Amino acid sequence: MIRVLIADESRQVTDNISRRLALEEDIEVCGTAGEGEYAVQQSLWLKPDIAIVDAALPGLDGVQTTVMLAQALPATGVIMMSMEAENDAYRQAMVAGAREFLQKPFKGDDLVAAVRRVHAFGERRNVSAARAISATAASPAASDDGVAVAPMRQRTRGVVTAVISGKGGVGKTVVAINLAAALGEKHHGEVVLVDLSLQFGDIAAALNLPTTHSITDLVSDSGITDADAVRQVLASGPAGISVLLAPTSPELADYVQPAHITSLVETLRGAFEHIVLDTPSYLNDATISSFEVADHIVMLTDLSVTGVKNARLTRSALETLNIDPSKVVVVANHRESAGELDRRGAETFLGAHISTEIPFAADVVATSVNKGVPFVISHPTSPPSVAINAVVELIDPVSQSGSDTAPDGESSDKKKKTRRKLSFSR
Repeated sequence: MIRVLIADESRQVTDNISRRLALEEDIEVCGTAGEGEYAVQQSLWLKPDIAIVDAALPGLDGVQTTVMLAQALPATGVIMMSMEAENDAYRQAMVAGAREFLQKPFKGDDLVAAVRRVHAFGERRNVSAARAISATAASPAASDDGVAVAPMRQRTRGVVTAVISGKGGVGKTVVAINLAAALGEKHHGEVVLVDLSLQFGDIAAALNLPTTHSITDLVSDSGITDADAVRQVLASGPAGISVLLAPTSPELADYVQPAHITSLVETLRGAFEHIVLDTPSYLNDATISSFEVADHIVMLTDLSVTGVKNARLTRSALETLNIDPSKVVVVANHRESAGELDRRGAETFLGAHISTEIPFAADVVATSVNKGVPFVISHPTSPPSVAINAVVELIDPVSQSGSDTAPDGESSDKKKKTRRKLSFSR
């Protein structure tokens, strides 16, 4: 049974919420309060699973009440409700420790769904804590007879690849999707694709994925650092990859702070072998955070004058940020059959070597995008797929060790020399 406490100054509101929750067989209202101090007192006495708290409580307001509940009763999940729809109200609620935010008036079904989500999160957190305690107890430093016991094998930290571009429209998201899918076919179930184009992410549309959950479900630190909670909001993508989608509306992007991205990536490192970050085509604090945590940076450009110019500016920005240049792989995506710079001229202007070129194949790419299927799956032997797999070989140790032939047909010795020169490691 999910036990709920309701805190709202309006008796009518508490009665309405109580009546709606009473319709659910597994939810009961264990108490009500009309002011903040009494809500805290009641919670300490009743220890509810969920506290539904109004932001405008008299005395201690909703934010202050939530802070006290989070400190005194961390097992009680808080749902804050408010008449305000502004970003500040949502931000304050989440910073205080609320797990959900509902704007008044809300539908009864939305309230019930929020109660169930918060309760489910609490249950997952309890299970995770129990597993951690059990694992610690089951792995002593030595056995009873004094013989040392080998510690449990630790998972190898996942490899993070950020896909970036200096301008939009060069195919960055398509490349990120296909890169993740190609990795997924080699490491089934061990690859996650993260849409960090927080304002206008396209991965959900490109892969025809439902937008039930997104990164904004994890904005509280407890969600970001909880691997089980993160897995609950991941969508299932092609080739066995998992996908963390961007917010469903642009105004929600501000809720994801640089610290969230850093913590999220660290959590994903412990759960997946490869993490692919699709970043926006502009620099902000969140984008810079993704650069700093990445093991590899795939910088995509087309061979237009503006594309190469912006790629050069992006390289300069990376240098200013002291990003290790050995992390950066430059990839040229041919989007047009004519009107492009030649590779040598582009490299001269860019001041960097282009590691891989993705050939122009409008029919392959367009069909792939329209059907929501990566072309490395729908057209595995096509020239664009071969090029994507060449990038995979640069960032994936398994692919490197398992391949004897270079993408251009040259000897494996030359490829090994190229890899040593690029030094794709921290």
